[in-house]
Amino acid sequence: MKNYFFVALFLAVTTLGCQKEPESEVVVECIGASFYYLDNQSTGSLLVEFGDPGLNQQIDSATVVKSGQRTLIGQDASFGSIPRPSETFARFELYRLLDGKKTLVYKQDPVENALWTKHKHNPNDPDFGCQQVDYTLRVTDAMLK
Repeated sequence: MKNYFFVALFLAVTTLGCQKEPESEVVVECIGASFYYLDNQSTGSLLVEFGDPGLNQQIDSATVVKSGQRTLIGQDASFGSIPRPSETFARFELYRLLDGKKTLVYKQDPVENALWTKHKHNPNDPDFGCQQVDYTLRVTDAMLK
């Protein structure tokens, strides 16, 4: 009797598991994109380092931004929404290089969205959805340790 049960179970699993797969549907969903900049208004160069849970790996996570420069430090995209800085960076740190030694001068851990200025590529776009935005962190000497 046990054998009949196992044979019936085996046949049921095999039969149900071999059904034709449904036709794959093309999913059409919009993508929101964010571009992250550091605007270094301090008096010295800064080394940028960040943890990146999902950041585009083509951007170097250790970039030097000279005084007076605004530099792209990262980019991210998400289906159906615009990624915020806290969703892109796990942490964000700035260092000064003195005699070849890194000194931590600024840290966001966790990353705070309110400290980044949001600029829409198209001013008429809503604040949500599938648009492109720039986020800029403006750093001055007053913010640094």
